[in-house]
Amino acid sequence: MKHLHHAIWAAVAAGAFYVGSSSSPDHQASSGNSRDSSAPSTLPLSGRTNPSPENGARHSSENPLSSRNHDIASLLGSTHLSDEDIALLGEEFRTAKGPIARRLAFSELLKGMTPENAKLMREQIDHLPQDSPEFREFHYAWGALAGQEAVLNGADTPKRDMAATLAGWASADPDNALAYFNSLTPEVQNGGNHMKWGAVFGLADANPDLAAEFATVRHANGDKDAGKMIHITAGAILQNGNLETAKEWAQNVPGGPLKGEATSKVAEEISKNNPKEALSWAQTLAEGDSKNRAIGSTFSNWAGQDPEAAAHQISSLSGAEKDAATYGYATRVVHDDPAVGIEWASTISDENARNSALLNTGRTFFEKNPEAAAAWLPQSGLSPELQQKISPSKRAF
Repeated sequence: MKHLHHAIWAAVAAGAFYVGSSSSPDHQASSGNSRDSSAPSTLPLSGRTNPSPENGARHSSENPLSSRNHDIASLLGSTHLSDEDIALLGEEFRTAKGPIARRLAFSELLKGMTPENAKLMREQIDHLPQDSPEFREFHYAWGALAGQEAVLNGADTPKRDMAATLAGWASADPDNALAYFNSLTPEVQNGGNHMKWGAVFGLADANPDLAAEFATVRHANGDKDAGKMIHITAGAILQNGNLETAKEWAQNVPGGPLKGEATSKVAEEISKNNPKEALSWAQTLAEGDSKNRAIGSTFSNWAGQDPEAAAHQISSLSGAEKDAATYGYATRVVHDDPAVGIEWASTISDENARNSALLNTGRTFFEKNPEAAAAWLPQSGLSPELQQKISPSKRAF
């Protein structure tokens, strides 16, 4: 029982994370460091779930993470709790002194969760804000255990239960959860309950390839958030610490903007610890947007860590690789030294890439030093149209 306690703790205590950064809309080689507030800031990444064949899992034999997954549902219901026990644990959870005691009480509740008592347990956490970790994790676990029943319960509550329960369901039974999601109207899929985000978080936990397919379909149907979904999926893989798996996954994402999002995110993660390794990997990619995005992300991180070393490395590159590296470098150093960022952006050979980099760095220049930026802009060589997009006083809102 002691070992089981630790297992369920691991399953529910995983931290939430923000939706992956989206890259700059102005250039393909953008490094992708900005957050987007249109997506829900967090959803749980409970222990990776390995769906069993009888639950209709797709591609489970192809999932490189399957050997590391945990079946949340098998941990739940491991302790029999009476209604009185649940009420007592709920009181202990609400009145616990300190985070450890609170977490222990919460863990004990989850260990006793069954489809029959989940609603009663839900009453014990009803006081929680809908974006609190325990609120999301409880519903994630309930979704993994009870599937559609758990999701539909959220339709009658004032809080945003449904996304987290759908995430849990999708992590344990991706086929049926996805079929349910596809049965919803577009308004519900994209509405305030964040159902599409619940779907992608759960699918990313179940099978990253399936989550990438989901994002690809969403992109084909015009969903502008598809790139963020790819970032979520990349984050799920990277959380496991297997960079080789992440590299392989990114290279298998279908071509187009989403592939660029995938390679950018993976390169960004690698470059945090080893920029040279990230660059070496990026250089193995096929010529085009995905490669440029990966190189841009690498040099954006590198410039933040060691700008001199990054600048020296850029001098050894040429052509599109050099432009992509310079873009990433310029858009990072501009935050520390706007004039230097502008100078680097001005050296990009490709006109479209150069204009995009100057648009990006120019706006930061105005934020940091409006007077100096105003003096630079007329001498920038940019068209009046681009100048208007850069200068706050000239922008049309």
